[in-house]
Amino acid sequence: MKEPEIFKLFESLPIPQPGSASSCSFTALPLSVRSSHKLGKDEGNCPCLLIATGTAGKNPTRVPLVLENLAVLFDLRCQISSPGVATQTGTFTVLKCVAADAAVRSYFLSLLPGISAAIGQTNERSKVAAVIEDLVELFRALGAPPKNEIQGLWGELLIIHESKDPIALTAAWRSQTGDCYDFNKGTERIEVKTTTQKPRKHHFTLDQLNPPTGTRLLVASVIVQRSGAGQSVFELLAAIRQRTLRHPQVHLRILRQLHDTLGNSWQSARNVRFDYEAAVASLHYYDSDQIPKVVLPLPEGVSQVSFVSDFRGLTPASRKSFTNSGALFRALF
Repeated sequence: MKEPEIFKLFESLPIPQPGSASSCSFTALPLSVRSSHKLGKDEGNCPCLLIATGTAGKNPTRVPLVLENLAVLFDLRCQISSPGVATQTGTFTVLKCVAADAAVRSYFLSLLPGISAAIGQTNERSKVAAVIEDLVELFRALGAPPKNEIQGLWGELLIIHESKDPIALTAAWRSQTGDCYDFNKGTERIEVKTTTQKPRKHHFTLDQLNPPTGTRLLVASVIVQRSGAGQSVFELLAAIRQRTLRHPQVHLRILRQLHDTLGNSWQSARNVRFDYEAAVASLHYYDSDQIPKVVLPLPEGVSQVSFVSDFRGLTPASRKSFTNSGALFRALF
């Protein structure tokens, strides 16, 4: 379902009549013909996604999660009315956007088809919980300060989009909190560096250019140019989604990472665009052992070293050099 369609569908729903003492009241319609999940509207005119989970049974009911813009209500007894259909009662997990900001409410609605697809037709609690966790962390990030510059995030998404296997790249992307490298799998590492300068010059920490013994590090270097006719991080994300349609959980994971980086700058990020064609033409990979760096060991008492490396005269790694590589590097080409 396209964004304008889901907005129109939500607006068509009337505000429900108050529920009984033992149930909450919603008007709702199936999110799509194939989906068992429902797009709903509650008594406060809030947009909701209703996920049928059956009775709580022997599982203890979870305490509701309430954030600034999002509420998650578990095993809620719901009274659901739909146009032309008799009122029904059932038990649902309800994802509700409680934001007053119209932009946040609209964004929540736009996310629902992807969330529904990531959950699929199962009502398995563990799978539903995993998707909800991603959504909760995404909404927590909406009000947090930005963690990194948008230019670097754009470069990382470009690498995923241009790769042969975006699924494998996404699985390795920021796989551990606090990792030194953008992509990490087994004995292979990829660090993405963007610059607006010609010739190429990139900032590094000493640790970044000294990977663990037995590992190989590639540095992806991209020259970026701001362009009003270029692509934003959200447009790059949409392009990646087209390549991963059969894996909706991958799209949700990328979206969560994107918002974790952007924080409360997510709305203004839509207006920051970079020249896509120029960036792709400039993309090169370099073996880390070629890149100029500070020589170890450091003098006693010196730590937290960072520096700028000039890439002039360096030869990019050739595709032939990846023939016998592991899964991460093979996913690039």
